[in-house]
Amino acid sequence: MIYPCQKAQVSFEYRNEIGQEGRNSKVYLAKDSNLDGEIVIKEITKASFDQPESYFDEARKLYKSTHPNVVQVSYACEDDENIYIAMPHYKNGSLKKLLESRNLTVREIIKYATEFLSGLHNIHSKNLIHMDIKPDNILLSDRWEALLSDFGLSQHLNPDGLTEIESAYPKILPPEYFSADRIADRAYDIYQAGLVLYVMCVGLQSFNEQFFSHWHEDKSILARAITSGRFPVRDSHPPHIPKKLIRIINKCLNIQPQSRPKSALEIINVLADIDGNILDWEYFIDITDGSKVWQKQVDNKLLQLRVMTDHSSKATKTTNDKTTRINAYCKDRISVEDILNFLENY
Repeated sequence: MIYPCQKAQVSFEYRNEIGQEGRNSKVYLAKDSNLDGEIVIKEITKASFDQPESYFDEARKLYKSTHPNVVQVSYACEDDENIYIAMPHYKNGSLKKLLESRNLTVREIIKYATEFLSGLHNIHSKNLIHMDIKPDNILLSDRWEALLSDFGLSQHLNPDGLTEIESAYPKILPPEYFSADRIADRAYDIYQAGLVLYVMCVGLQSFNEQFFSHWHEDKSILARAITSGRFPVRDSHPPHIPKKLIRIINKCLNIQPQSRPKSALEIINVLADIDGNILDWEYFIDITDGSKVWQKQVDNKLLQLRVMTDHSSKATKTTNDKTTRINAYCKDRISVEDILNFLENY
């Protein structure tokens, strides 16, 4: 017996809009009446597609990219006007949201990077490239695991491992975006992954300041900054970022695609080799006086190094509400070497 195609109804109620994905799509928090639970709905207008057979491309790519570090599609459906992709709702939001609240420790950078790179290695193994890797598109699960999301710009690679470059987000454009042939391979994603690592190291504010210094009505200014390697600035990392981490980031950001790491797994292996006392320092800039502050909790002690704008420093240890100076690092002018010695030895 041949069974006809069955169409069933789904029912969800929009709660609020939580993200503008693009010109032709929006993202909502919704309640699924049948599941009696919260979900995320990506709504895409059918008018944005050239062919009806492309309606569910993104949903199919997500569905076929099953991996613990890739956001999964719950279901996909349609009405006369729109395509709807339903996904789990992660209350912790995105990596961008986390970076907007604070800087990450090196240990956190390594953890989140290893997780989203594992998801990236998985989709690369299936001849897909993502083409839109940025902190907004890395979600944090309820267990605080990084998940790669949003496959709206992803492309299948041809038998030669290549695809054509289409639209892209200005802040994460690799140099090859501006090439005459506009051809990309997996190195395109490697560059963008390196940018995410870079942002995690220098902070979202520093990265945005760099970007907007090149973002003008004349778009060739940004293009020249990217293709020459002047954006982002390769040597602007804070002193506590390990040299091994800086080297792999700069390798990812190489303006020559063939000189970048050959796979996401290569980056993961380098990250796994980074260790030491420096991993757990929290770093922030005190907005009240502009001082740079590193602090770390060790057992019942709070260690802190504060470097003022005139390069003088104050190092302290607080135990049971009693604060004492660490005189060797209280200086009229502290050097980067002194800062590193403090961070590596305490």
